[in-house]
Amino acid sequence: MKLSSRIEHQDVEIFKFGSWPFGRPKMFSHLFFVDGLLIDTGHSGMRKEIWQAVSPLAVEQIFITHHHEDHTGNLAILQSHFACPALASAKCVELMKDPPSISFAQWLTWGPRPAFRGLTETMDRINTPKYTFEIYPIPGHAEDMLCLYERERGWLFSADLWVSDRIRYFMRAESVHEQIVSIQKVLELDFDVLFCSHNPQFEGGKQRLQKKLQFFQDFYGKVAEQYHRGLTPQRIMQALALKENWNIRLTSGGELSTLNMIKAVIRDEQLRAPV
Repeated sequence: MKLSSRIEHQDVEIFKFGSWPFGRPKMFSHLFFVDGLLIDTGHSGMRKEIWQAVSPLAVEQIFITHHHEDHTGNLAILQSHFACPALASAKCVELMKDPPSISFAQWLTWGPRPAFRGLTETMDRINTPKYTFEIYPIPGHAEDMLCLYERERGWLFSADLWVSDRIRYFMRAESVHEQIVSIQKVLELDFDVLFCSHNPQFEGGKQRLQKKLQFFQDFYGKVAEQYHRGLTPQRIMQALALKENWNIRLTSGGELSTLNMIKAVIRDEQLRAPV
């Protein structure tokens, strides 16, 4: 089943897309369009629907928050159509030249992620005729992830920094510590609207990020305590009564799992340990 919709909040057009071969989709990607700026390009599993919705827009710039397939799946076709700059972090520019492979679960949910060599490294802000978007690095979920902040309107285009108050699984490369630091940095800003790429929040966005921060801090503390007691990742899962989503873990070949969250904390602790 494929689902798509469009709404508008303040001056921002929001396009929502979801697809799933076995019924109603549970995950959605969002594209945002404001004052000539298109933020992300959605997943390739919805290419036809995204093309129909976005191609009539007067896009003058494209901004890519990070290299994951649900954000870059239609980058080539849209950048070619609009013949405009496509901006991203320096790390994203390099990653998209030869992007990492994705698991079967990710392919099933979002579709493939083709390589793209037409990205341009962005600096510390993006200007449109009406707005100034400050750029902040927010690594942890992805090493190349950026967010956009419009100070006058109190808007935060947060990519995948929030998504939900609680997270049930991680990709292998994610870092809990880096996400904690990124959230703490963003919480220093003054905003209310959270243009999350998967679950926009039109009010109370800062409070939602504070809840996410508390969840991560609690989780990190509990896992780190058990790790320093000498427990293995599997024993830590048992001690904390955590449940694995085996459908996700198996279909992703282990790329997505609750166990990865525990291993991420252990890796962060090892990296932070004094030499």
